[in-house]
Order: sequence, then structure tokens, then C-alpha cells
Amino acid sequence: MGLLLGCTHPSLTGHARGLLTSLVTLLLLRLGSAQLRVEGPDHPVTATVGQDVMLSCHLSPQRDAHSLDVRWIRKKFSETVHHYRNGEDLYGEQMGAYAGRTELVRDGLSAGSLDLRIMGLRPSDDGLYVCTVGDADFYDEAIVELEVSATGTDPHLSLGGYEAGGVRVLCRSAGWYPLPQLLWRDARGQHLPSVSQTHSQDQEGLLEIEGTVIMTGSMEGPLSCMVRSSRLQEEKESSLHISAPFFHNAQPWMVALALVLVLLAVSIGLGVYLFRKQAAQSQELEKRSAELAWRKFLLPHNTVKVTLDPDTAHPQLVVSQNNSSVRLESERQQVPDTPERFDNWGCVLGHEEFREGRHCWLVEVEGEQIKDSVWAVGVARASVERKVEINMSPEDGIWAVLYYEGQLRSLKSPLTPLSLSPVPTRIWVCLDCTQQQVSFINADNGVQIFTFTAASFNGESIHPWFQLFTEGFQLSLRNNTPQTLSPALGGSCPSPDTPASPLLGPAGAEQV
Repeated sequence: MGLLLGCTHPSLTGHARGLLTSLVTLLLLRLGSAQLRVEGPDHPVTATVGQDVMLSCHLSPQRDAHSLDVRWIRKKFSETVHHYRNGEDLYGEQMGAYAGRTELVRDGLSAGSLDLRIMGLRPSDDGLYVCTVGDADFYDEAIVELEVSATGTDPHLSLGGYEAGGVRVLCRSAGWYPLPQLLWRDARGQHLPSVSQTHSQDQEGLLEIEGTVIMTGSMEGPLSCMVRSSRLQEEKESSLHISAPFFHNAQPWMVALALVLVLLAVSIGLGVYLFRKQAAQSQELEKRSAELAWRKFLLPHNTVKVTLDPDTAHPQLVVSQNNSSVRLESERQQVPDTPERFDNWGCVLGHEEFREGRHCWLVEVEGEQIKDSVWAVGVARASVERKVEINMSPEDGIWAVLYYEGQLRSLKSPLTPLSLSPVPTRIWVCLDCTQQQVSFINADNGVQIFTFTAASFNGESIHPWFQLFTEGFQLSLRNNTPQTLSPALGGSCPSPDTPASPLLGPAGAEQV
């Protein structure tokens, strides 16, 4: 070596000679310590988000490591996870993401164990780690792979709009790491292709995946969405079943109904809230005026007996012998296909028709009110379409309220959720042909539910209208006079000029 340095060109700078000396020294250290190695596990270390994990490496053969320089790093030497030297932990170079979360286990240092504990695992901790060890006479390193995983939530299924002859179904699941697979299966277990699939990452590094598929009437049985983690060998699955009436002939009228089922219109709700806040005083006057109108409506001489017209009932609807109740059956009945009969809707009209005056009738929902129940009550023009798709709105000659997913909604454009708790099961439907209004009242407490104003009857006869999309309960007509509006007056309806009563306050009511 002395000969090598002595033969250096006279013009070689002192810096170059120092660098050459360092390289030769490092080479000699490597050759001199060839028998001492740093070894790590030959398989990945697995752990889940939030847990603690131990990354292991050790000296072979065993040697006391108390006096060594031990550094755990990520991809680059500057990315220090933990640094230990001569009995001390040095935190000056540690990455901020690991501050307060690492510990070199001292118990095994005497036997050459250089294990590192990482606490409170995060998704960002996933990847390769390098255990480097050295002193004045020795240097070596070993690579350890850490696989971090997290199991997400059960898939959540929801309905979107009408598309390509069917209804768009969305599946969403959050809290996964790494990104899982999202798969669709029909009732026979056959996989279905996703129309689209996206994912996003939250502030903690966990992943949310979302996929969509188009469900048509040809798909029998439930649709399943499965989210699978190949790293964890774990999967979660949820199913959705949509009854046949939603897909009858795959008509576009299903667009409106599908939207009714899934409308969670945050922007509309915000707009309504701001409008109400700005017009609070005028609304209070309108509510008091509406309260007096309800009292007029429900005077005994305005209540009428209403019966169902079985000749208009959809083939899946069964009307009772006395024409006072209707229920939905899974099979279509053998009935004549007349022009009066609804064919694309689970609807039936009342036999009575009205052109003038005020008329009220009581409808009661009988059976268990489950979240998936779908029913509606209201009125319709005599000319309402029965054979083709319509949007179930005032523009098409229907004024009604609809129940779905535990909430009552007005069938107007745009569809409006009504804040009522609990949802009434006995409803007065009131028709004012002169003022062209359709109103709904909770028969149990006299609270106004909703009012359609300026209804366009176009001089036609108006019929009671009913709709069912769920089996297991029925709509029944009750031909009795109001009994709950004013207990203070012995059950009779108050005069229109009587001051407002707490039981008649229109809390939660809306008008349009």
C-alpha cells in the first residue's frame, strides 16, 4: 500500500489522496470482517394498522452490539427511522413520521440482536427497511420487508339513476390497506363487470374503493358486492334485492322511482334551510293561515266515503271484496287488460270522482312498516296515463306523498323529503277543487303534512289515487269523521275562526 501511495503523481491534490486512502481503508475493513454478517428474516413481516410490530435483524455469529452504530433506515441513508450508537438513541436525524414511535430493544444487544419496535402502525409504514450496523472495523446491512394491512367496512350498496335499460347500483367500502379488489356477483355466483371503479385515500392513509354496475330486470335474485383483500386473504360482502316492479319492461319511468329511493339531496336541503331561515316570519303567517284552512277542510260535512275501483288496479294489486283495501301480490292476477287499468305502475284509482267542492277521506297503512316499504297516497286526474311511463308528479297529473326508506316524501319536482317522526300511518287526504289544492294531514295528531297549491286540474275530474310496491301490508280506507283534532271541544272540529291549538300546530309541515 505504501508503494501504491508513493507512486501517486506529484500533481495529485491532498483531497484526492485522502479520498483514496478512505476507500482503501473501507475495503480492508470489509475484507477483515468477512466472517461477521448482519442477517434479517427471509420472509416479510406482517402486521395491521394500529398495532405494534417488531422488525428483527441480528449479527452472525453472535457478538455484543452495545458499542456498535446501529441505524434503521428506509429507502435512502438520509431517511432515518431510528439511530443507536454506543448505548444512546440519537433522535436528531429521525424522520418526523416516526417521532415517539420507535424503540431499539436493548435486551438482545448482548447476543447481537438489533430488533426495532415500531408502535401504532400506519399505512405509510408499509415497505422496505434497511438495518445497517458498523464500527471502526466492521460494516454490513440487511433488508427487512414490512407488510401493513387494514380491514375495511362492510360494502354499502345504494341506487343511482336509470341508465342503459336498468338502474345504476353503487358499492362503497372504506378503511382498507392496501387497495382491495371490488367484485360484483349475480344470484348464480357469476361475476359481473364494473361500469366504473375509483378509489381515494383519507388523511390516515386508508383507502376507500367504489364501483358501479348496471342492474336490469333480467337479473333474477339478489346482486352482491364483494370487497377482497389478497394480502389479508379476507373478504366482505353485501347484497341488494330490487323487486320486479322496478324493472317491468325496463321502462324509463323507473328513473323517477329509482331517484325517489336514493335522493339524499344535500344541496336541495341546504337551499331549503337557507330559504326558511330568511323567510321565517312570512312562513309563520302562512302556517297559521294553513292551520285555519285545515280546520275548514276537516269539518264533518267535507268527509266523504271513498271506494277503490278494481277495474283500474294493476294486475299485481288485489282489491278487497268491499273495495275498501288493497294489497300487493308477487304474481300478476288474471284480469282483463282494459284501457282503464294501470299496467306499468302498482296503482289503483278510487271509484269516486270530484269536480268541485272540498272532500276528505282517511287512508290507513296496515302491517309492519319496514324501511324497505314503498307506498303512496294522493289524487290523480282522470286522464292520468295508465299504459306508458310517467314521472309521478303534478306535471303528469298526480299529487301525492310517497313513503320510502323510513321517510315520507312529496311527489313534486324536485322530490322533497318531509321531516316527520314518527311517520304517520293514518293520513287524511283533502281535495279542494275550488282552490285547486291537495292537502295531507296526520290523522293521529292533526299536524299538517304537506300541501300542493295551484294544482293544475285543467277542468278534469279528480280521483283518489293509491300506489303499492311492497308486499306484507295494505292500504285501507276508513270512513269516519275526525276525532283527534281538538279534544277540548269534545272531538268536534273547531270553527275556522278559533285561535290556534297546540295540537293543530303545523310543526314539520310544508307547503308548495
